Amino acid sequence: MDQFFVTLSAGHAIGGDAAQCLRDLGTLGIWEVSAREWRAYFTAEDPRVERDLLAGDPGLRVRWERAGEEDWAARYQASLRPIPVGKRFVILPSPHLESPWPERISLRLVPGMAFGTGEHFTTSSCLRALEGLAPPPASVLDVGCGTGILSAAAWKLGCRSVVACDTDPEACVVSRESAAENSTPYEVVEGSAKDVSGTFHLVFANILAQTLVAILPDLSARLAPGGFLLGSGILLDLGDGVLEAAASKGLEIMERRTDGEWWTFLWRTT
Repeated sequence: MDQFFVTLSAGHAIGGDAAQCLRDLGTLGIWEVSAREWRAYFTAEDPRVERDLLAGDPGLRVRWERAGEEDWAARYQASLRPIPVGKRFVILPSPHLESPWPERISLRLVPGMAFGTGEHFTTSSCLRALEGLAPPPASVLDVGCGTGILSAAAWKLGCRSVVACDTDPEACVVSRESAAENSTPYEVVEGSAKDVSGTFHLVFANILAQTLVAILPDLSARLAPGGFLLGSGILLDLGDGVLEAAASKGLEIMERRTDGEWWTFLWRTT
């Protein structure tokens, strides 16, 4: 059966709102070719896709093409390769891959539509920041967990108190599968920081800047004294606003990372 894909391209990094829009419209899967170009597959062309995407981001360019009878999912899986990240991790984005670096910590992904393949700066920079914390945090909360890759990484670094949460039910399903695949039995909660009890020595918030600012009170409430908040998914021109909002909550900036399009910030609470 023929399938169709829509190519999204832009002069800027495409954000998570586009992914949610595509999922709401029933995409079969999303291929992040690069930060500025995505492909999303459908069983038929749907005029709502262009309409809804452009309503959320007028800077997008949207183009439909016929995928033909090829098995695009198998083609995509065949194109995947192990991804070394930082000094300690390697991401295996296909269940059939093995790591060529046995000295690195392997993080195996499962197929799914949730965000967090590890190729994107927002995820890889969080992993680099995580491996730089010494000693590793004793407890971790992963807000907006996506594929659960950050939760799995924390567990494999030695943390045995890890909770992952996401408001997207599909992400929770994928994250639970990821926990099983990586033998990292962290807890998965459908919801956000306000739906989790207790405090944590590290809170991940790899989410959009607007969402991060909106839930800062909830994130701050989950931080143990002296705990760290690691925020990512922050577009470059939104960084100052996020820093100001975090400072107003008594969070001290410890580290900044950028690839020129996105920010990752590490804060510490008193």
